[in-house]
Amino acid sequence: MKNKRMVAVGTGGMVLLGGLIIAGANFWKSTLVVKNVEIRGNRVVATNEILQLAHIAEGTRLYELDLMQIQQDVLSHYFLKDVLVERDPPSAVRITVTERTPVAMINVGEIRYLDAEGVVLPHTLSGELYDLPYISGIPPGVRANIGTTLTHPDIREALAIIAAAQVVGPEVPHLFSEIRLRSGGDLVLFAAEGAVPIIFGRGNPGSKLLVLDVFWKNVVRERGPGSVQYIDIRFADQVVVKWKQGSTKSSKRL
Repeated sequence: MKNKRMVAVGTGGMVLLGGLIIAGANFWKSTLVVKNVEIRGNRVVATNEILQLAHIAEGTRLYELDLMQIQQDVLSHYFLKDVLVERDPPSAVRITVTERTPVAMINVGEIRYLDAEGVVLPHTLSGELYDLPYISGIPPGVRANIGTTLTHPDIREALAIIAAAQVVGPEVPHLFSEIRLRSGGDLVLFAAEGAVPIIFGRGNPGSKLLVLDVFWKNVVRERGPGSVQYIDIRFADQVVVKWKQGSTKSSKRL
């Protein structure tokens, strides 16, 4: 019995000690206030814009902040794809953002950007400059409101070409400056050098761009883009080209 009473007293002491530790920790937390908000990961969106969206006032108690609400508020910016908000005791909040990266431009009465997912982004005057292909021939029924995701098959086809170009090789994204949509028909690229039309067709963007890259480097640059009337790469592992010197077409299988 004596041993049991000693155990009971010991357990009670532990409970009391635990309660004191929790109370002390809660008191310590209540004394922490925000003195600094750190923004990470932004290149296009200005730091001040993110701070304004976060609505974190200096002197706010650190552990009274609603991190989920701050995340949602910051994520309302169209150029932001993901946001992580963390407390950094004793006096800081860290906001890490992942921006949407524009991969193309469109003109719907005014310039808009598209990211790889087809999300419409506003034109920005940021110091971050973009060398992006222009997607022309946007179907008239497409609504390109900022923040919406464009799902039209022709636009998705153009975005697939742009995505494949970034994988095939470092120079390939710079081979063309425009992708023209043609109401469900063959897509046409226009070369960055000499605006040479390149009949691209549809499908298999990776293999077609690889063929185009090899042909451009080994043939077109040797003769000059100005000598080419058009290039056709719709056929597997084959390039059909019409030169300006004559009306005959020449075919080269790679």
